[in-house]
Amino acid sequence: MRILKSYGTEGGVIVSTAAIPEDFDIKEPVFIDFDELPVPFFIEEFKAHGSKKAFLKLEDIDSLQDAEELVGKEIYFSLEDEDDFSGFAGLEVFDAATSKKVGTVTEYVDIPSNPCLEVEVADSGETVLIPCHEDLIDRVDEKKGRIFLRIPEGLV
Repeated sequence: MRILKSYGTEGGVIVSTAAIPEDFDIKEPVFIDFDELPVPFFIEEFKAHGSKKAFLKLEDIDSLQDAEELVGKEIYFSLEDEDDFSGFAGLEVFDAATSKKVGTVTEYVDIPSNPCLEVEVADSGETVLIPCHEDLIDRVDEKKGRIFLRIPEGLV
């Protein structure tokens, strides 16, 4: 869930509701990264605002200035949600631009601020690290066990 804009003068924000999990509980804290550290916030109020957005009021965010500092930040529902790609091990990796098979994910490597997928390259058997960020993931086909990545040129 991403904070789209501030709302009002009391610290409210409008958020995208596209990534809200089904078991979302407003009594549990949510997390927002500040200086690469997750900071917990408790929800005071949560109301649907159209079909794809919601109004959100967090505790201790009490002014327009506080809310403006949150705009553009991602909200995580648990610490495990944040860039958790550990379930990708075993998936076949394909280049999204060419649809060519690159290799197979052998391991998720949690490098601070730069998570990577360790991939065994199909042609050579060598192992390479490919950055694993949601902006580089084109799509995941869980049924076929494939992940399509926008791989930076020259990496593989």
